[in-house]
Amino acid sequence: MIGTIIGRKYQILEEIGSGGMARVFKAVNMTNRRIVAIKMLKAEYKDDAEFLRRFSREAGTVLKLNHENIVRAYEVGEYEDTPYIVMEYVEGHTLKDLIDQNGPLPIRTAIGITCQILDALSVAHSYGIIHRDVKPQNVIVTERGKAKLTDFGIAREARATTSTFSGKKVLGSVHYISPEQAKNAVATEESDLYSVGITLYEMLTGTIPFTSDSAVAIALMHIQDKPRPPKELNPDIPNSLNDIVMRALEKDSADRYESARAMRADLVRSIGNPNGTFARDRSQGSISTNTRSVSIYLLIALGVFIPVLAIVLGMLIYTTNCQPDIEASDMSGADPSAVLTDTAPTAESTTTAPTQRPSVSPSNRRAPNVLMLTLDDALIQLHNAGYTEIYVTFTTESPSNYAANTVISQTDLSPNDSEKPIRCDLVIYRTSLGSYHADVSFTFTPSEEGSKIRILYESTNYLDIPYRVVVYESDRPYESTDTTIAATIYCYDPVTRQVILQINNEDAATQAVTFIK
Repeated sequence: MIGTIIGRKYQILEEIGSGGMARVFKAVNMTNRRIVAIKMLKAEYKDDAEFLRRFSREAGTVLKLNHENIVRAYEVGEYEDTPYIVMEYVEGHTLKDLIDQNGPLPIRTAIGITCQILDALSVAHSYGIIHRDVKPQNVIVTERGKAKLTDFGIAREARATTSTFSGKKVLGSVHYISPEQAKNAVATEESDLYSVGITLYEMLTGTIPFTSDSAVAIALMHIQDKPRPPKELNPDIPNSLNDIVMRALEKDSADRYESARAMRADLVRSIGNPNGTFARDRSQGSISTNTRSVSIYLLIALGVFIPVLAIVLGMLIYTTNCQPDIEASDMSGADPSAVLTDTAPTAESTTTAPTQRPSVSPSNRRAPNVLMLTLDDALIQLHNAGYTEIYVTFTTESPSNYAANTVISQTDLSPNDSEKPIRCDLVIYRTSLGSYHADVSFTFTPSEEGSKIRILYESTNYLDIPYRVVVYESDRPYESTDTTIAATIYCYDPVTRQVILQINNEDAATQAVTFIK
């Protein structure tokens, strides 16, 4: 196959993988030189109706989905009567390889990867698509920590009735299937979350909860056996994170998280509240039938009692205001905001996932104090407080009482106009400015009032919270001729970035640069 031209524009460069029903090739699009991956059904299955249906289902599924944490599909086709899918080429390793090579992953790395998997599932579930085969082997992690979910080969629509496990025939890996899949029942969104729980368990402990030489025996373990809490295998796991894993692994799907978004929110919450018991509180998640019945009766009782109480209080107030020797107070000048309380979230009270920003108005806006917090913790608090533009400058100069990678300066630059982006500038102390450098230059005409110049690039943290890294800053007086700025900038990774020239807080130009040693 090496050198073969497929679809008149894709040239096969090498084979990079092989699975149960398909081979994967690295190829180049000869029209734009873009590197792609081509997944092609194995020749021995091209006449097998079942494999053709599964491959066709995957093609139809991935073409619907467009998200940064899902491996994208560009097009489908056939080569010598064999179907193929042209997909995004992702440079990285499978999550399974990372676990096998490194053992248990750092807590925050495991949380970050899991949040990205849940983001991908949230999109798939919004289209009514159940993956049914979430496992570390189907997650690719790039060198920069971006996780991408792949292999929707046995995915199905939520309204379909296809089962996963039937006797000795298993669709997907039996080590990661949910109890209902092991019972040959229909998979649901909660089934995918169970598989995410197993995957997170493996990231935190380096092992899976159920093992046996028999697929049927493992399936029975999923149905009957309670997994050993991951904290018993890795004491460094925070209590709240241990609870999240165990909740995801509940036998009854009604006792698990009701959505990928809900599980993600608890993972984020566990960072600021490692000893919290919120994941065990069923009142925040699924509600049992008995509890739901009690709640209904309570609501009915309140529906009767509150109107009666309101009538009684109204009569008392009316009687009091009708006394002839008392004049009503003039409240027309009262400040209605005087009864409002600033409820900006703190690290201990934050429950909102970073993808759900609260509404912040000019009258109650207050930046949370993030001094001495790590960059990741500061980003989470600012993002949850509604800040949409976060600028970060790294420095090697710091007061003696600040630890490395912590915030040493914070400037709130929020405008009074609530329609404008809410912005905060942070200065982060680091022991070095990175060992990779790039040379950049921009030519521009300074404004008559002078120009505040910034050179920066965009980045995200492990929870995909965006921020901008400022690598150069200066004030330039007015000049009648064009001015050229040349600078050497530094980075911590050997990557290619789009560097942005900003003039008076407005993006003016971009330039692609590659950071090298």
